[in-house]
Amino acid sequence: IFETSFAMQEAIRSHPELIIMGEPSFLFSFRSDEFDVYHVNDHMRPKGWRFNGQQYPNALHMAVTRPQTQAGVVEAFAQDLAEAVAYAKTKGHEPAASGAIYGGVAGGMNDEADEFIKMVMASMLDEQQALPPGY
Repeated sequence: IFETSFAMQEAIRSHPELIIMGEPSFLFSFRSDEFDVYHVNDHMRPKGWRFNGQQYPNALHMAVTRPQTQAGVVEAFAQDLAEAVAYAKTKGHEPAASGAIYGGVAGGMNDEADEFIKMVMASMLDEQQALPPGY
């Protein structure tokens, strides 16, 4: 898993437009200052790649698991990533079809999103911390 992740990270590093965030091990996240990185996701998702979108900054996140360690997967990733970067370059900073999951909400934070998150979290905590009926 680690070898596969490091090989995939090298494929990312081969594109100067992409910036790996931090010093990752088996999971990694990358962003771009050159174009909307979600265009990379838009191009790779139909090919079967699954990234999670992040915000602040906009980035893509992937955890490498056992299925990705199969022969040929790293090479396919590198090829598909090269095509996705070329695609993203043509799109620049125009809005992408995909967006973020982690670090915020689609479209960014606003008062409505903030209130929704507070309501969901309060409800979830009430459910998880409640006593059984009769107490």
